[in-house]
Parts: sequence; C-alpha cells; structure tokens
Amino acid sequence: MKSGRFVFIVLLLTLLTSCAQLATRNTAFLEGQQLIAQGQLDAGLRKLEQAAYEEPDNREIRAVLTRQREMIINYIINEAESARSAGNLDVAEQKYRHVLEINANSERARAGLEVLSLERYQQSFIKQARESLARNDVEGAEAAVRAVLQENPMNGDARQLIKEINQRLTRAEEPGLALITAFDKPITMEFRDASLKTIFELISRAAGINFIFDKSVQQDSKTSIFVRENRIEDVLKLLLMTNQLAYKILNDNSLLIYPDTPAKQKDYQELVVRSFHVINTDVKQMVAMIRGLVKAKDIYVNEKLNLFVMRDTLEAIRLVERLVAINDFPDPEVMLNVEVLEVNRNNIAKLGINTPNQITYSPAPGLPLGIATPVPFDEITMGLKNFSIPNQVVIDLRKDLTFNDLLANPRIRVKNREKAKILIGSRQPIITSNVTGTAATVSQSVTFIDVGLKLEVEPIISPNDEVSIKVMLEVSSITAFETGTSGSRFPVVGTRTAETLLSSRDGETHVLAGLINDDDKRSLGGIPGLLDTPILNRLFGNQNLNRQKTEIILLITPRVVRNVTQPTKLESEFYSGTANAAGRLSTYIRKTLPQSLALAPSGPASTARSVFGEVQPPTEPESAPNPFAVAAAQTSASSPSLSLLAPATVAMDREFTATVRLVTQKSNLVNELNLAYDKDMLEVLDGGEKSGVRTIKLGREQPSGMTAVLRFKAISPNPGTTEIAIQSSTTQDDKGNPVEVNLPPPASIEIH
Repeated sequence: MKSGRFVFIVLLLTLLTSCAQLATRNTAFLEGQQLIAQGQLDAGLRKLEQAAYEEPDNREIRAVLTRQREMIINYIINEAESARSAGNLDVAEQKYRHVLEINANSERARAGLEVLSLERYQQSFIKQARESLARNDVEGAEAAVRAVLQENPMNGDARQLIKEINQRLTRAEEPGLALITAFDKPITMEFRDASLKTIFELISRAAGINFIFDKSVQQDSKTSIFVRENRIEDVLKLLLMTNQLAYKILNDNSLLIYPDTPAKQKDYQELVVRSFHVINTDVKQMVAMIRGLVKAKDIYVNEKLNLFVMRDTLEAIRLVERLVAINDFPDPEVMLNVEVLEVNRNNIAKLGINTPNQITYSPAPGLPLGIATPVPFDEITMGLKNFSIPNQVVIDLRKDLTFNDLLANPRIRVKNREKAKILIGSRQPIITSNVTGTAATVSQSVTFIDVGLKLEVEPIISPNDEVSIKVMLEVSSITAFETGTSGSRFPVVGTRTAETLLSSRDGETHVLAGLINDDDKRSLGGIPGLLDTPILNRLFGNQNLNRQKTEIILLITPRVVRNVTQPTKLESEFYSGTANAAGRLSTYIRKTLPQSLALAPSGPASTARSVFGEVQPPTEPESAPNPFAVAAAQTSASSPSLSLLAPATVAMDREFTATVRLVTQKSNLVNELNLAYDKDMLEVLDGGEKSGVRTIKLGREQPSGMTAVLRFKAISPNPGTTEIAIQSSTTQDDKGNPVEVNLPPPASIEIH
C-alpha cells in the first residue's frame, strides 16, 4: 500500500514538472518581443538572438527570430529608400550600413550602397553643371548633365537642369567652333572675286587658324565677301555653306575642309554609338518612330532588354535623345474606388388550410398482385377494406421576411486604356456528358461559369485629368436546376447586364442604379368546388405568397494617380535639321551691324578684279570708321597708300595685332617697309630679331600678300603710351620703276 502511494506521488510530481516546463518561457525571448513591440528594434533583436543562443533547439524561438529580423531589415531598408529619394544620401548610407550590421549578407543593402555611390558620383557632375551655368558656360554644363542622363535617364535634378540648358542653348549641340577661342574673334574682310584659297589664307594669318583641304576642294573658285566686325565662326559657316563645303575639327586651331557630299561625309564624318534604354514604351514602337523621323543609319533592337543601340552622327544622337525623352513617359494610372451594394428583400407568406390532396387504397397485406388465383368471395371483400390518407389536414399560419444586404468596396488601380475585372461571387460547375464511339462510351467534362457580380472597367485618362470609363456590370444568379436526359443536373443562370460609358473629372462619384429584379408569385390551393366559391375559397383554401426583390447599386469614383506630364514648347518643338542631315540646327549668325555682312560665291570669273580685302582685329566700339575702307576710297582716284591699324588701348601683359596693308588697284606693285616700335614696351611674337625694327614685304607674289599682320605683346612694367610707325618705305612696279606711296600716321597705343 505504501509502495503504491509512493509511485502515485512520483507520477504526480513528474506531471506537475512537465506542465511547469511547458508554461515557462525564455525570459530573453519574452523581453525581446516586448521591446520590438515598443519600437526598440535593435535591443529587441539582441534579446531574441540571446534567447536563440540559450536554446538553440527551440524551433519557436528560431522562427520568431528569423521573422522579426526580416521584418526589421525591410523596415530599415524602406527608410533608407525614402531618405535616398529625398536626397539625404548620408542618412540613407547609415540605414544601409545598419542593415549590414544586422545581416552582413544582405544583398539589398549592398545594392543600395552601390546605388548611393553612383548617385554621389552623379551629384558631382550635377554640381559641376550648376557651377558652369553660373559662369554662363552652357556647353560645359550640358556635357556634365548628359553624362548623368546617359547613366540614369530618370535623375530628377539632371532632367530639370537639361530643361534650363535647352532654354539657354541657341546653337547646334555638336562640338562647334564657338567652343574654341580662336573662332570667337571678330574679323573685318573685303574681297571681290577672290579665290577661296586667298580668303582662307588671310583668315589663317589673322586668327592663327590652320586649314587643311581635301584634294577635291576647288580652291580656285571665286567668292565675293564683305564683313565688318563679324565673328570668324559666323563667317566660316556662311563661307562653307555657300560653297557646299563642310569641316571637321582637328584641334583647337585646325580644321579639315572637305566637299559636303555623301561620299566625303562617309569618309570624314565621325559616328557615335549610343544605347537607349526605353523604360515605359514598347521599344519596337519607339524604333519605328525614330526610323521614320531621323532616318538612322544603323540601329539594333534588343526586345528582351527593351533597348536599342544606334550608330549615327552626334547631331542625330542628340535629336534621338530629345525624341526619346518626350515619348518615354509612364502610362497614366487611375485608382478606381468601387462600391457595390446588393439589396435583397424576400417576403414569403403561407396562410390557410392545407387539405389532403389524395386518398389511396390497397389490398390486404399478403395478397399477391398480378396472379389470377381463385379465391372465395368473402376474401375479395375482405381485401378491399384497407384505406389510407397520407396527408393530414394542416393549417398554415406563417410569414417570413428576409433582408440581405451585400456590400463590396474594392479598390483597383488601372493603367490607361487597360481593362480591369472584378468578380464577387462563385464559380459554378456544369457537368457535360458526351457519348462517343459505337460502344456508346460516356465521358464527362466539367466547365465552370462565373456566378455573382462581375464588373469590367476600361479607363481613358485625358491630359486635363478627365476620366472616361467603359463600364460593364453583370449580375447573375442561379434561379433553378434542370435535369438532363442522362440524369445530370445543371443550373439555370439568370443574368442582368448594364454597359455604359461614363465621363467624369478626378474625384467625382458616379452612381449606376436601377438594376432591379422584382418577382411576385401568388398561389391559391384548396378543395375543388369550394375553391371556386368567392368566400369559401378564403376560409377553406391555402394561400402562398412569394415576393423577391433585388436591386444592384454601383458607385464608382476615379482618382488619377499619375498623368502624363505635358512637355513645354521648348521640349515639344525644336529644330530637326535638314532632309540630308538629321539633327543639324539651322545656321545661326549673331546680330550684326547694318550693311556689315555680305557674301556671294562668284564662280570662276574670267574678268576677276584684283584682290581688295582686309583682315582686321577687334577694335573698340568707339573707334573711328574703318581706315582700310577710307584708304581704299581715296586710292581709287589717287596714288597707292599704306595703312596701319593697331588698337588704341592695350592692357599690360596682353597680346594684340597690328595690321599693315598696301592699298592699291595695281596688282604689280611690291613694297618693302621698316616698321618701328619701342622694344622696351612692346615685343614681337612672330619670331625674328627683337631690335625694335621689323622689315616687311608686301605684294601679290609675297608670302604675306597685300596685308601683313604682326602679333605684339605689351611688356611695359608701367602704364604709358607708345607708338608703332612705318619708318621707311620703297615701292616698285614689276619693271623696277619706283612708285610713290602715301605713308600713314603712327599708331598710338596706350598701355594700362
């Protein structure tokens, strides 16, 4: 007896210990969950890790730790993404590194840090572009912004900057002559029926520009030109365009001139390869548009990556960039807030006396049927006395009222011109039996039909936030079941359909109602004869009333989530080049003075006049009229003369040019002169001795021609005034006879 009690006590203690162990939880585990619920994510996660370390075999702790760690990582990464979108790159980096402290193998955090590094690199270019714009260096800002857009076309800062740059950019986007200082100088030239070679030689001497000609260029073709204080860039543009020539930049002061023909363009025109990632538009549609507008030379489409690679001139690439930018917009989207209310009202009433509708009789039990056996008469009468009435008299006094309201409030986001479907209901199976073959093999197939409320919408979003919605509402229900010839039952589905086109503004609510189904069934039953009597049919009859009313109400509210951003006039309208050169902007000549620019190709004229031209460095706006033109007018009726032109003021340590010209209508004169200057204040930069005197030879056959341009530098340590003068001059004709020439006054130069 004592041993039995001992065993019972031991079993009881063991059971209590097991229950205590099941009820006891890890303290660190409970504290960790509580800290996470309070928002202390790091502390709570450390407690959970401690609990997992204390109980490595506890599956519940390990599952909770894994789930909570993943939730915390997702939360921190979402915060990092929000900070990065707001431009707080430092905060985003801290968040990503925090994730790596939790999970060193997080691929999302590593990818986020790489994106931050790229954005910082792009921000440096954007900063550089803003600084360039502040210095009015539009070309430098453009190059920096395009470097960012090529890597990240959706960079908001870069897209905003390129809009500002396009508003301030008034010339072709290719590396043009304006980027080079040598072509930015003003020039004055006067030529009649001069050869291209002569004009280019004088421009070369005046601006220090090297010209290299293709062998097909007709350098002897004649051109008349008159320009005054126009930039060399503008003069070259017109000179090349009127003579069907093109150029290629070799370096800062060298140009290659070649005929502007398709064959030569293939030889000299450099092509650029650029890949375009199309984000929101079908790449095939984009390429079809580009091929139709730009006539691209080479283009390759990668449908898998939704990009295309193009090889063409830089001007065409720039044109395609703008076309892609104004066509690759995300589709508009609308959020449809739909409320569907289905109201069912059922009124069922049964009232009156339900009398039996049949009386049956049968032979006595044990008497066989269908067998003609002779029986006594009394047994026949005994077999007819078993009568029965299966239905007793029942009085119905019952009325049922049923109210059923079904409310559905789905919200669905739809792209522009895309269909969306909503189904609230069930799918009912329909079994179909098929008999095949001579053996009458029966096979069954199951198809499903949608029963309930089905809504199909297709929004069309206009740029002014008006939404047109094609709505198709269908309400179906099973009204009855039919039995087929094979014994299978299939449902009979009743359907109500409404289809319309709604038009509303953003946020307006439309109500679609009136889908009402009202069934009213009345029946009256009773004893024949009494049922036809007006009063007795109510007293001894049975009435059944069944009225069902169903109404569907649809409320739909569109809210535009995103619409197409309308491009500005500058973005949607721009020059596209010529028919033969896509992307090349029109030749733009800066504002000139009246009667200061004239250019006309003369062709190979047999009666060409002598060269009557001049190249002039920039002068002050308040300077006197062009002395070369004055000297030319005087020379037309008098003896030849020399002209000397130099700037009136020069800054210390600055370079300038002095021009000496022999003005005459006789082409057979040769002049030799000595040009004197103060060697302590001025220095000649064209080489030779720096003795203060420079010997110059002028003539049609001389290397310098009729005009000599000398480059000086003001080396005076102090401000002052100096002169450049023609010290002596001798002029002879082709027979060696001396010719009298008028000498100009010294050119006075003030150094400041």
